[in-house]
Amino acid sequence: MADLARDEQELLRQLSTGNEAAFKTLYERYQGPIYRFALHMSGNSATAEETTQEVFTELINNSRGYDASKGSVGGYLFGMARNITRRAMQEGIPEQSMEEDDLDNEEFAVAADLDVLHELTNGELLAALRSAVLGLPQQYRETVVLCDLEELSYQEAAGLLNCSPGTVASRLHRARRILKKKLSWQKCAK
Repeated sequence: MADLARDEQELLRQLSTGNEAAFKTLYERYQGPIYRFALHMSGNSATAEETTQEVFTELINNSRGYDASKGSVGGYLFGMARNITRRAMQEGIPEQSMEEDDLDNEEFAVAADLDVLHELTNGELLAALRSAVLGLPQQYRETVVLCDLEELSYQEAAGLLNCSPGTVASRLHRARRILKKKLSWQKCAK
């Protein structure tokens, strides 16, 4: 992990001197995860695309804004995405339901203990899970997206969310309970 951090810090240093290959490497590494994060947080592919574009535009324009003492490069980029997505959602960009293409193109990781809907088809499960995640309060939704979907550690998520790893664990536990309950109700409604 330390090697990756040094590598990414070197890429940022090179980016600040105008090295396009350094930007390309960082973009290829983080474009997908940033897009998925924004998509899962907003439920809107247009917001996700705008967020991703804004994160990388800001990275190009202010590559020296990163402070290694505050966390990883990935954490820095996810932090920007988090703030941009929140701002977009607060500014009232109308939330659209995820299009059918989004459901087909995105893999939505399912927490291991959420097997309550085993009778539903995979497509129904994905739609129900997406809806349930979007219905979570923001602090829980962020934690689920970061830990379960983007597979960040509690420590990494805590750095992004400006809280302790224990708080992340607690929020994740509560979020999973809420999801399980919401998904169980959906099963009963079927």
